[in-house]
Amino acid sequence: MRNLVIKQVDAFTTRPFGGNPAGVITNGDGLRPEEMMNIAGEMNLSETAIVTLPESLDTDFRIRFFTPSNEVDLSGHVVIAATWALLEEERIQVSDGVTTVNMGTNVGRIAVDLLFYSTDSPETGSDRVALRNGLACGELHRIMMHQSIRNHSPSSIPASEIAGILGIDASEISGTGLPMEVVSTGLDQLMIPIRSKETILELNPDLIKLGLSNKKHGIQTNHIFSTDTFSEDCVTYSRHFAPAVGMWEDPGTGTAAAGLGNYLLRHGIVTSGEMIMEQGNDSSSLARILVEVEESMLGESSARIGGLAATSITREISLESGNVVIV
Repeated sequence: MRNLVIKQVDAFTTRPFGGNPAGVITNGDGLRPEEMMNIAGEMNLSETAIVTLPESLDTDFRIRFFTPSNEVDLSGHVVIAATWALLEEERIQVSDGVTTVNMGTNVGRIAVDLLFYSTDSPETGSDRVALRNGLACGELHRIMMHQSIRNHSPSSIPASEIAGILGIDASEISGTGLPMEVVSTGLDQLMIPIRSKETILELNPDLIKLGLSNKKHGIQTNHIFSTDTFSEDCVTYSRHFAPAVGMWEDPGTGTAAAGLGNYLLRHGIVTSGEMIMEQGNDSSSLARILVEVEESMLGESSARIGGLAATSITREISLESGNVVIV
């Protein structure tokens, strides 16, 4: 029997049980892929991270990502959650300013920047958390993941088809004057613009049909967004559905936020590369995702996404003959 500690870490928030939860195991060395999959299925969160020692000299850790039914190549909110868990356990040491950690993933090396500032009287708020890390004491302002935008192309799916699956009038899409696009950030994600935040909040899509449509058109996830927002400091409000990869709804999607930031700048919807995006199906506890896209990044097709995180649950699990028991 092997005992492990698993955490539920909520990304894109400073409040436990807010934002987007992820399961995180920080000492997964020696686990077989089927055991990793069983753990993720037992957790029944949108995704679970299994962190192991690095497999290459240019990385600090290796992370694998699992939905309850599939392994996926990358998840932005899970990278943020796993980084927070490692930081909390002092397996990452920060210094004043920017500390960069390199994560190995199925899509290659991912750099993560931690912005930490020393202070004798650290504060906690919506934009920072107090942190004691080894000999360092101060405020963590953000965890930012470098995200590549691999390509983007117009969607070949008629707006009427998507609208029918979402259960809305097609004018909610066409009325925005914006195109549906497929943006690849390690996952091929369909960007779907909608006129009203209320329309998105009240969505009840046919997820079986959505998954079948996605598989037919080679799409993995769907990011449904509006520039009509609940918070004045946010540029978009969104929800995210991914039935084709075994995830019904994701409350906060970093990879899609990176793609959306690139989309917004390319179409002239925003003029600043620094954005806050809100996401979720409960307007009282939305995830807040920070996005940074520099002008030079448009040519390089890259962005930084992130925010903060909070650990809400820490539990012990036991593995025996491949079976998972959560204590």
